[in-house]
Amino acid sequence: MTIRKLLFCCALLALLAGCSQKYAMTADDMARTLPLPRALDDDRERKDYGICRLSVMNIREEPAYEAEMGTQMLMGAICWIIERKDGWAMITTPEGYVAWVTEGSLVFTGADGAMAWKAAPRLIVTAHYTPLLTAPSRSAAVVRDAVCGCIVAKVARKGNYYRCRLPDGVEAYIAARDVADCRDYFASQHPSGGDIVATAKRYMGVPYLWAGSSGKGLDCSGLSQRVYMERGILLPRNASQQAEVGDEVDITGGWSNLQPGDLLFFGRPRANGSVGIYHVAIYIGGGQFIHSSGGLVHVNSLSPDRDDYFSGVANIVSARRILGSDDAASSLIINNGWYF
Repeated sequence: MTIRKLLFCCALLALLAGCSQKYAMTADDMARTLPLPRALDDDRERKDYGICRLSVMNIREEPAYEAEMGTQMLMGAICWIIERKDGWAMITTPEGYVAWVTEGSLVFTGADGAMAWKAAPRLIVTAHYTPLLTAPSRSAAVVRDAVCGCIVAKVARKGNYYRCRLPDGVEAYIAARDVADCRDYFASQHPSGGDIVATAKRYMGVPYLWAGSSGKGLDCSGLSQRVYMERGILLPRNASQQAEVGDEVDITGGWSNLQPGDLLFFGRPRANGSVGIYHVAIYIGGGQFIHSSGGLVHVNSLSPDRDDYFSGVANIVSARRILGSDDAASSLIINNGWYF
């Protein structure tokens, strides 16, 4: 049995043991998700790691440019290398998503290098978008770009800029107003529902992108994952997986139990009696929700009396509250061994 098949079998067994049969994950969800240790120094057979060197790294389901994209990862995030083949690397992301990236997207390192990176003083990009420059000046040449959530190593402050080091060792300057100390940022996150809504609205108008999970493009579950991640909570990648976390909100009698920040899940019945989750949205209050659908991130209404009513509301099958749940407490990024 190849490493890949073995990992897929392990993932399948682990996820079947814990997933609801009512809102069952798809075969792809189970085959492409691998539960990972909470810390890089946990015992394991392999000690091969990679650090994303691009602002946004596209992760594909097969080792080919024409293959379907599965998700994205941002600069400074660490992944586990499973296999390398013909210029591609099979990886697992910090939330356990298994797929392929081009080798040029990564800096390859052992466990010591990965641990040194996460132990270094680091900055996280908090601006929607910012350039990395050759000098501390707006007129300087661009070295690389960065989006909200990218992580770089902090070298020194120079006026209104930080000199920083990228995962591949390249040094650049970044505007101080566009970043925050990485550890302080995540340690300070104690989000309310209003915080979740405010963060989601920052992405209004961002184009829909299948498998997108960055400010350059978002799909429905990419939006919810990105929003919660910016508020310090790491959600699973896909909507059917997100439908398994948090606490259930009773919507059998209507929408009155919903609170801002709750996740709404849309599904269709399967022949076996389970429900296939195909879409997720974030409730923002006042009978409205925000989601990535129909080409871009936008707001729709639950009420058929409103002009912005979304016809898919009839397919909402469940709602989950992440904030205050045991899953949220156990998924804090500040306590995650892949980040700190």
